[in-house]
Amino acid sequence: MRKRRYKRDEVFFRGMVLGGLLGNAVLHVFVFRKVFERPAKRWKRQKYDCALVCGCPANLNGSPSAVMRTRVEKAVQLWHDGKVEKLFFTGGHVKNPHIESEIMKDYAVKLGVPEELIVTETESVSTYHNMMKSKDLMEAEGLHNCAVVTNGWHLRKANHYAKKFGLDYVMCVADEPDNTGFIKRLWRYVSINLHMYLNFYRGLY
Repeated sequence: MRKRRYKRDEVFFRGMVLGGLLGNAVLHVFVFRKVFERPAKRWKRQKYDCALVCGCPANLNGSPSAVMRTRVEKAVQLWHDGKVEKLFFTGGHVKNPHIESEIMKDYAVKLGVPEELIVTETESVSTYHNMMKSKDLMEAEGLHNCAVVTNGWHLRKANHYAKKFGLDYVMCVADEPDNTGFIKRLWRYVSINLHMYLNFYRGLY
């Protein structure tokens, strides 16, 4: 009898713990989705003043990284399709000495975009600063709206800060690099969303 009762109590306790963990996880997911809203991907106009491309690190040798290339290529595609007037690249140097926006600009020029149609922001070191500094520079350049270009796993974060700083924007998804496996892509989604959520609870940004 005691053994049966002990087993029932143990099962009940484990169920309570599991239920508590599951409930806690659901609560955190709800809070996350409430704070970091679904990206605004519906185009509100036929043509935007610029494609605002989120920065990411270049390769150590100064060449554009695989992720960087996908973002630039998407922006150039938008320009070729007549959906944006100019290209606006953001990003200073973060993980190496190379200025991200300048590397992206050089790549865009190689892809056929005239240099006079490209604007660069060279000081930001995070997505938060990408949007904050770009807002002021866009106004100085007479750019009133933008298509924010980044990869799918980075979309919600970029959307959050674009809205925070009052940009008139639409989110535009760049393709993933060809060699990106499922596990690597999943890890990018999980890690960046977790980082956003932890920063939210720490009161950052």
